[in-house]
Amino acid sequence: MFPHRLHNEYRHNEVATSSQGKLIIMMYEGALKCTTLALEGIDTKDLVKKGIYIKKTHDIINELSCALDMEKGGEVAQKLESLYQFILHQLTLANVKSDPKALKSIVKVLTPLMEAWKELLDNKVNNQTDNVQKNGATRSHKKITSRC
Repeated sequence: MFPHRLHNEYRHNEVATSSQGKLIIMMYEGALKCTTLALEGIDTKDLVKKGIYIKKTHDIINELSCALDMEKGGEVAQKLESLYQFILHQLTLANVKSDPKALKSIVKVLTPLMEAWKELLDNKVNNQTDNVQKNGATRSHKKITSRC
């Protein structure tokens, strides 16, 4: 039990000290992991496992959707919202019909989104490093405003 408690404490500290971009990446990673575990549940006919991980994926995607700022995000936020709604629909299909194709389509949507966020965050870090070297200061961080 002790190692499990330490792991939970580590994860809590990691989340508490992460930037918003890093948190979004962590959410995509979690959604992909849960989707994969739900697929395993379908493959092994473990309906409980399938249901638990579909629900976890649903919760993560719902949280990502709620965090969108439609005014500031404009067309990008609208397109992300459409993708999130597609994913939520696929999760329902996967849960009701035990359809692995629905979960595989989620992986195909989430993987490039996660990679794009990673690239965006890497570019931001590289730009900040360049600015520190040039100016001795960093740009201020913009905050994502939640609509929930």
